[in-house]
Amino acid sequence: MTAVLSCLFLLPASAQTPDKGSTALGGDIGVFFPDEAFEKTFTYDFFGEYYVTPRASIRGMFSWASPGFENRTEDHFRQVRFLFNGVYNWERGKLHPFATAGAGFYFVRELLEGQNDPDSETRGGLNFGGGVEYFVAQQGTIKGEARFDLVSHPTGFPDATGFTLTVGYKRYF
Repeated sequence: MTAVLSCLFLLPASAQTPDKGSTALGGDIGVFFPDEAFEKTFTYDFFGEYYVTPRASIRGMFSWASPGFENRTEDHFRQVRFLFNGVYNWERGKLHPFATAGAGFYFVRELLEGQNDPDSETRGGLNFGGGVEYFVAQQGTIKGEARFDLVSHPTGFPDATGFTLTVGYKRYF
């Protein structure tokens, strides 16, 4: 694990501005603030980006969270998200602020302690947000992001809509 992390930080790089055709991979950890019927919880995101231009990229993201029902932490509302975004960034030296918007598939399932769990559902949704990257190496950044997921909400079922704050690492290739 140490060797992998060392390679991420020490590989040579050409510039702090991504080129057209560049790619990036990364991961985030943060807090998911769901609908008020649920408790806050950790979330984990893994993503890959392809740069269409030095300022615009296409991002695919896999995200996971499992908030507990308010006052019933033994019961959970697991959410697995596959998101697709457009990302636009601005050059500010070592800082690169960015904005993002997209859509995705939200796979949700209630996990109820001591009862038969209801079937899982697949929902559609939109997401948008923004953040900032700070270059710690020529091809590596520490990033912070805020994202709001607006998820379809069938009547009589829990709402998967929520707000996410994350911090993570991104490596350009």
